[in-house]
Amino acid sequence: MNIEIRPVLTENKTARIDLPGLLAMRCYAALSIVLFHMVWLTKLEIPDYLGFVRSHFGYGVPLFFIVSAFGLCVGYSGKIGSRDDLREYYLRRFLRIAPLFYFMMAFYFPLYWMFGAAQFPTSPFALGYVVSSALFIFNLTPQYVTGYVMASWTIGIEMAFYAILPLLIFAVTDLTRSLIFLAVVVFVTVSWDAAFQGTTGPIAAFGGYSLVGHMVNFAAGIAGYHVWLKLRQTSPLIGQTLFCASLLVIVGLIVFPAYLPGLGGRVAWAMAFAGAVVGISLYPTTWFVNPVAKTLGNASFSLYLWHPVVLVGLERCGLYRAIYSAFSGASVPFFVSTICTLAVLIPLALVSYRYIERPGMGLAKRFSRRSLAGG
Repeated sequence: MNIEIRPVLTENKTARIDLPGLLAMRCYAALSIVLFHMVWLTKLEIPDYLGFVRSHFGYGVPLFFIVSAFGLCVGYSGKIGSRDDLREYYLRRFLRIAPLFYFMMAFYFPLYWMFGAAQFPTSPFALGYVVSSALFIFNLTPQYVTGYVMASWTIGIEMAFYAILPLLIFAVTDLTRSLIFLAVVVFVTVSWDAAFQGTTGPIAAFGGYSLVGHMVNFAAGIAGYHVWLKLRQTSPLIGQTLFCASLLVIVGLIVFPAYLPGLGGRVAWAMAFAGAVVGISLYPTTWFVNPVAKTLGNASFSLYLWHPVVLVGLERCGLYRAIYSAFSGASVPFFVSTICTLAVLIPLALVSYRYIERPGMGLAKRFSRRSLAGG
């Protein structure tokens, strides 16, 4: 769920590739997921004209995956050429995710104990959830694929993708290969979906939450990176046009979802999102890439991991019921509920980003400097 535009070291000089559009995309992806879960977890009534929030804002997760693949390719393509480079890459990825994730695991321990969400610690699966999540292997285990932390199945997918990214960077080196790779992934996804059709329980969850089932989004992000490489020296107008055209396609997918059901729809969404990511990276238009979006984009990992806790907490304390009782209709109470949710979630996310995520990233940089000095 997280990307890092890694500094490129050349002859003792550090050249940083700054792509603020990716930060903005992460912000909007995170906020869409917050609103999607606010509707589904708390069963809030929403006005009819906002029905797309319930039906389509879950696509913030594929957008996260596409942004992640794109950003990691920008940061690491051509940069992993030795064992030390590989070690640094894995260390950076681990320390980008692990500090906050482990903090959340510790935070959930008393919550599960008090609320019995997983009947912890008496559940026979509790130890497996803890161990598999702590080792970041839960995406490989059907009975634990959802993860110990709420909504962390996406983190399992992300960590599995981190593991194979160096191989993909080595093998997928140009636009043609990236398109071939995307086509192969689509074919594999068809077979994967067919293999799990009709299954239930943990096996069905594994089919839906495994990296293989979502690889089309990462492949689209990789293809988008190679398109960006081809276009980055062209006129900014091309980026602006591509971004606007992609937004129009996304609107069309929302308005006419029945025309591309199943995998066809998922591929269409992936390509539309990839086009938007490429476009905003080429031309970061100011109305979309604004200071608020960039700030929240930096803290998007914290937004994502904290939002289930905030939603469940506010629902249990009766805030949403009180708001809906105080106002008539669905529009005003929904917007008031959204404002109250973000008023709690955003400061919490910014604090955890400042005091948990950033120290982890700083630790990775210190280790990298020691590695370079030792070399």
